[in-house]
Amino acid sequence: MNLKNTLLAFSALLITGASFGAIRATTPTVWPKGKDSWQMDRHNAKMEIVKAGGAKVVFIGDSITHNWEKAGKEQLEKYFSEGDMKMLNLGTGADRTEHVLWRIKNGELDGYEAKCIVVMIGTNNTGHNSIEKEPPMDTILGIREILTEIRKKQPKATIVLSAIFPRGKDASDAKRIRNEIVNKEICKFCDGETIFWCDFNDEFLNEDGTLPKKLFPDYLHPVGPGYEIWYKAVKPYIDYALSDKKGEAPKNRYSKKKDAPKADKPTTIQPVARVKGMHRPRNYDVWTQKLFTNRRIISNNKEIDIVFAGDSITHLWGFQGKEEYSKLLKKYSILNIGYSGDRTQHLLWRGLYGELDGYKAKCVMLMIGTNNSGGNTPEEVALGVRAFLDLLAKKQPQAKVILLPIFPRGDAKDWRRAKNDKVNEIIKTYADGEKIVWVDFNDKFLDKNGDTKWIMPDRLHPELQGYKIWAEAVMPYFQKFCGK
Repeated sequence: MNLKNTLLAFSALLITGASFGAIRATTPTVWPKGKDSWQMDRHNAKMEIVKAGGAKVVFIGDSITHNWEKAGKEQLEKYFSEGDMKMLNLGTGADRTEHVLWRIKNGELDGYEAKCIVVMIGTNNTGHNSIEKEPPMDTILGIREILTEIRKKQPKATIVLSAIFPRGKDASDAKRIRNEIVNKEICKFCDGETIFWCDFNDEFLNEDGTLPKKLFPDYLHPVGPGYEIWYKAVKPYIDYALSDKKGEAPKNRYSKKKDAPKADKPTTIQPVARVKGMHRPRNYDVWTQKLFTNRRIISNNKEIDIVFAGDSITHLWGFQGKEEYSKLLKKYSILNIGYSGDRTQHLLWRGLYGELDGYKAKCVMLMIGTNNSGGNTPEEVALGVRAFLDLLAKKQPQAKVILLPIFPRGDAKDWRRAKNDKVNEIIKTYADGEKIVWVDFNDKFLDKNGDTKWIMPDRLHPELQGYKIWAEAVMPYFQKFCGK
């Protein structure tokens, strides 16, 4: 079995073989007070329109969408009140992604054929929950679930995904920053064919990035001129959908606002996600699916004994190393945040935006960097390792850290082996013997000629015997740090 198929099989194993909790943002949820809530009254009223035949143009979202009927009433009556353009407004005040999912699963897109569905959701996931309770990763996954459910219910509709609108007085606003982290990833779900990205946030902002009070009096909800901007931005997509997709499709639209200048820092310490588009078959999107799986595990566990952090070598504990992994799982609760293909910057993104939040670990075992060897200097890779250790100290201050050297790869003369050895010399100095312990057993992977082939057939990933060596080397530290 090649590595790709191995990882796909492992992903399926994770999904079907474990007991998970629920990620709030991806779990369809009715409102507080349920049937007695004003939101339920609104849902029931919208269901009467659905039963009467729905609409060709549908907007889905929270209070900002809801307010087409209030602050944007003039624009609603002017642009969206007649013929095929008549809007079905499925925005509900205070909704988060989980409430939208409930509404979609409970009939709001059933029984009619929409032409265009405009979606803008997520700011209440940011506004209602702390980043520890709901990191950006969860909101991203929640929006992905909404798009998936819309496609199931309305397979022929053109979907227009709007960027979450800017909020807060200026660009330093913590909630605006969280929304921008989400926007940077959800745009990747748009293929420019069936799902279009429409980001016009630059048109709301002043040159200095401040949000004008005349457009957003409370720095969250737009007033009439804001709805005018929204209409003009989405109109090309609606026209295209209503024309039965005749002519040239509008392109994905990205905000023209200038991003802050990139810091003069190596790529190894600039957090990067590997979120993929919705057009890819979901079960082949191992990276995003594993995010989903791990966040569900975290939601079910407030305390975890050991976190395994790294790349495919760590990822494959559950496959090549399954025999040893099964033994460990009988004794310890383990969260495996090793992802195939990841470099230090990918691990940093995951740690910053979800995989180190919502639980307390007793021990973290870290081995990362071999995928950086082709494009970064040893010093840059070491900085990436250092950055993740610093993040651990902030997010999991109680955890002890087992810091491993990058495993040997190739033969003794392999240039990547030489670079990794230099990385190891640097990161070894990060261990203090107490909070961070250095555990080096690389010599056990080598034959007398310094070759890895006997235990790593592809010169990179260990077979079962390698995981046995690994387990034996770290077990004393697991016992010491976990107290069992």
